[in-house]
Amino acid sequence: MSALAIFGAGLSGRAARMLALARGHTVTLFDEAGGGDQAVFGPPQLRGFDRFIFSPGFAAAHPWRLLAEQSGKPVQSELSFAAEFWEGQLIGITGTNGKTTLTRLLAQAWQQAGKHAVAAGNIGQPLSELVLTTEQPAAALAVCEISSFQAELSQGLRLDALLWTNFAEDHLDRYPSMSAYFMAKAELLKCLGPAAVCVLGPQVVPWLEELHVPCRSAQIAAAGCHLNRELQPDSVFKRTPNTENFALAATYWHCLGLPPAALLLAANQFEPSAYRLAVVAEKDGVCYWNDSKATNFHATLAAVQAMPRPIIWIGGGRPKGGQIEAFAAALAQRIDAAVLYGEAGPQLLAALQGQLAQVQLVPEFEHAVRVASRLAAACRPSHVLCSPGFASFDQFASYRMRGKSFDSIVLGL
Repeated sequence: MSALAIFGAGLSGRAARMLALARGHTVTLFDEAGGGDQAVFGPPQLRGFDRFIFSPGFAAAHPWRLLAEQSGKPVQSELSFAAEFWEGQLIGITGTNGKTTLTRLLAQAWQQAGKHAVAAGNIGQPLSELVLTTEQPAAALAVCEISSFQAELSQGLRLDALLWTNFAEDHLDRYPSMSAYFMAKAELLKCLGPAAVCVLGPQVVPWLEELHVPCRSAQIAAAGCHLNRELQPDSVFKRTPNTENFALAATYWHCLGLPPAALLLAANQFEPSAYRLAVVAEKDGVCYWNDSKATNFHATLAAVQAMPRPIIWIGGGRPKGGQIEAFAAALAQRIDAAVLYGEAGPQLLAALQGQLAQVQLVPEFEHAVRVASRLAAACRPSHVLCSPGFASFDQFASYRMRGKSFDSIVLGL
């Protein structure tokens, strides 16, 4: 058996280690924070391993990854490593936004169709863990959310289908350009077998053409698909931006020649993920919306497009690169006031001043929620929208913690 070096002692790294040990490999877990077997990796350690498996947090420029890739030995992500042992079908879902919603929808639709289907990958459960825990794996189907970080190292990954939702500015703190970000995701196109299904959102197509990326036999999802008319009026997929997610699912379902009943049932019963454009409370004519999962410009702009006005927007957090001025110009067309906080607050303030009558900058997230509530009370009926557009890591450990904080503050008003 092989000697494996696994990098990162987080969720995916620990899962990869368990899988590797279960398959008889020897494993050393490297983690800079001291959570693994060793905290130092350099040329002396390089010679002792047959291949290297990286958690998503290791960017291409990380010294450990550079060293591993220069060795000429196989370098993989946790996902591509686990895929070697996955016996069932593997459906990949990628895109800037909408990945989690589409992953959950397809997993639930396959379950309604009588298949043992599980959502995995970037959604929270590593594929390595699924390999170890799934009974009758050959009959199972994994719907796997795949981030660009996981797609970068896709050696060994084979997909039975790929659905690519959209493409917009994000992660420009990790990638030097939009083209580099796109090409990281485009690695997944190389993982498709001859009979695999590929469905693309319309926003993806111009990038494929501009960067001359071949994609044979891809289907383009149309937002006005006929199945949308058969959804129940209160289905979340009747509203933007989820109409686009449903179009992708419906196109994929049609490509397989499957009856639509299971997909429609799953869509009609679907409950949105936590902190994705959900109403927290309605108080004294003010509706409070939690969209903390919106960590990029595209997600926030989709949220404001989907909502009635007036909108008091809460925005800020840690920047991830991108054109804040262009984002602010588009945003100002759809909101009525802005309350800004965190590391991105000052730059947002400079970009929005002169475009909105009311823009306030405060240092802390809780203060932002309270100020937004006061502004909303002056123009009732109104909507307070927490859809920050930036990463949470300046004041919170995750977007989930930010969303939980918003819920708690609103319910305590």
